[in-house]
Amino acid sequence: MSTTAPTPTVPGRWVVSRFGPPDVLQWQTDVTIPAVLPPRRALIRILVAGIAGPDNIQRAGGYPNDRCRKPGFTPGYDFVGQTLALGDNCSDLAVGDRVASMCMIGAHATHIELDVADLLKLEPEDDVLRAVSPSLQQHFLAMADRPGMQGVNLRPKSSILIGSAAGGVGTAMAQLVTAFNMDLEMIGSCSESKFDYLRSLGVTPVDRKDPNLSQTVRSLANDRGVDVAYDAVGSVESLSQSLKSSKDENGRVVAIGIMGEIVGDGSGMTTTKSADEILGQRLGPRMTYWGVERAYYQDTHDIWRKDFYEILGKVRTGALKPVVGRLLPLREAVKAHELLVQGTDVRGKMLFVVDAYLARRFGVDG
Repeated sequence: MSTTAPTPTVPGRWVVSRFGPPDVLQWQTDVTIPAVLPPRRALIRILVAGIAGPDNIQRAGGYPNDRCRKPGFTPGYDFVGQTLALGDNCSDLAVGDRVASMCMIGAHATHIELDVADLLKLEPEDDVLRAVSPSLQQHFLAMADRPGMQGVNLRPKSSILIGSAAGGVGTAMAQLVTAFNMDLEMIGSCSESKFDYLRSLGVTPVDRKDPNLSQTVRSLANDRGVDVAYDAVGSVESLSQSLKSSKDENGRVVAIGIMGEIVGDGSGMTTTKSADEILGQRLGPRMTYWGVERAYYQDTHDIWRKDFYEILGKVRTGALKPVVGRLLPLREAVKAHELLVQGTDVRGKMLFVVDAYLARRFGVDG
C-alpha cells in the first residue's frame, strides 16, 4: 500500500487537535488495522475523499454531530474506497469491492471502519472521482423531488435561488436540475469572477455582494421573486435577503447550513450554539431548516440509498458529469482547508486522491 499521506506507507489520519484555523489539523499514525472485525463491519482503504464545506465547519467547531463536539476526531464527509476486510454477516459485499460512503466524519484518512449499512457498492468501471459527488447532489434531489420533506413542490418552470452557487453543493444542484430535466429557472449568487462558470451550468449569476441582491433576483424572476431560495450561510442578513428574494405569499427559504457563523479567518465559530438552536431562533414564516444528516441520511436511509444509485445511474450514462474542480494529495489537508476558508478558488468538488497509483494516473503530486 502506498498513499499520498504524510507517511506514504504507514496508515494514518488527519485529526482536529483543537477547534481553530486550518493549521490545527495534525497527522497521526494511530490507525489500528484490526485482525478481526465485528459482525456487519467493514475495513476500507480510502482511494479518494471529498473536500467540502462541512469539513470547514467541523474543524471550526460548529458541526451538529455528537462525534465531533470535542476535538480529536477526523474530518471528511464522503469517500470512495476498497474493502480490505469484512466481519460476519456481510454477504452483500466481498473483499476487494469498491464502495462509496457519505460517512459525514472520518474520511480524511488512509483507512476507515464502518457499518456495511453506510456503504454503497460500486461497479469496477465506475469513475472513481465522479462517484464521490452524488453525496452532495442527492441532498437536493430529496429537497426538490419530495414535497413532504420540506413543503417544497418544484414543478416545471419553477424558479430557485442557489446561494454560494459556485461551490460543491451549488454546482451539484445546478447539474442535477439539468441531468433530471427538472426544467427550473436557476439564479445563483457568487463572486463576479465566477459568473462565466455559473453560466456554463445554466445558472443566471448575481453578485453575492450586491447591496440590492433581493431586488436583482426579483427582477430576474419576473419581478415576483423565486419559488424557493436555498441558503447555506444562515446569517440573519442572508436569510432576510433570501426571504425578500422569494415570492411574497408562497415563496420559501430552505436553510441548508450556517456557514456564516464561521469566523472570517476560519479560526472558530461566532457562537457555541448548535445549528438547530441558531436557526430555530432565526427562521420565520416560510422558512425551514434542512438538516441533511438527521432528516435524510438517518431518518430515511432507504430513500438516501435509492437516491444515490439513481444519481449514479446518470453519471454512468454520461447524462451527469460532476465537476471536479481540484485534486490534492492527502498530505495537503491544511492547504485544502485554507482553500475552503478563502472560498475564492473553489469551483465544484475538491478531492483528495489518497491512493498513490491513482494520484500518478490523474497527475496529482503525491
